[in-house]
Amino acid sequence: MNLYAIKFGESSLFAKYIYRDIKSDEKMQISWSYYLAQYNNKTILFDVGFRDQIIAEKWGITLINIEDEINHLTNLNQIDVIFITHSHFDHIDNLDLFRDSLIIISYDEYMNVINNGKPSTRERLLKENVITVKNEFLFDNKFKFKVIGGHSIGSSVIYFEENDKSYVITGDECYNCSNLIGNRPIGVYSNTEKNESFISDALQNEYIPLPCHDLNLFNKYKKISSNIVQII
Repeated sequence: MNLYAIKFGESSLFAKYIYRDIKSDEKMQISWSYYLAQYNNKTILFDVGFRDQIIAEKWGITLINIEDEINHLTNLNQIDVIFITHSHFDHIDNLDLFRDSLIIISYDEYMNVINNGKPSTRERLLKENVITVKNEFLFDNKFKFKVIGGHSIGSSVIYFEENDKSYVITGDECYNCSNLIGNRPIGVYSNTEKNESFISDALQNEYIPLPCHDLNLFNKYKKISSNIVQII
């Protein structure tokens, strides 16, 4: 398997959003990113990002044009599977670009989009080829999609093992690797107890966290191009 982290934006964010135990208004620099895997003759995305410049300006995000970098890895018109960790804009809004991919999403996040979501995202989810999950779902005997419900009502993570190591793509159940490694719950949550339980269990079972907002990942792992690193 090949696994890549792809950074499509950067910004600062209040540290108290990232860590529940911070009360000050200090800010941290973060990435806005998602993951791409090549496994068992399939190309898989874990979240899809967004492209709305108005939203980016509202959040102070500098969007990065990564099209050419991704094209060196794969053809985005041939994505087989998309895991959606939750329905916040930066994780799901580009879903309308993938008309034929299998989509795996928690039932609660699916219903949130159907009832409240962006029209183009709602339209895509109403098409065929969508699996909604209420608890957990094992895909290709490799990726365990598990609903946590800490960050948002149906926010989910993806567990997998490779090369005798255990990994978890955390969505926003962790913003930063240190949320898990330091056992520090997130500051933006729907149910902080569920987030605490996820972090504690993942830490105890020695999972390697792969969050979507940790800028340090792009210095830690092998650089493929300016905004893509190879995790595995």
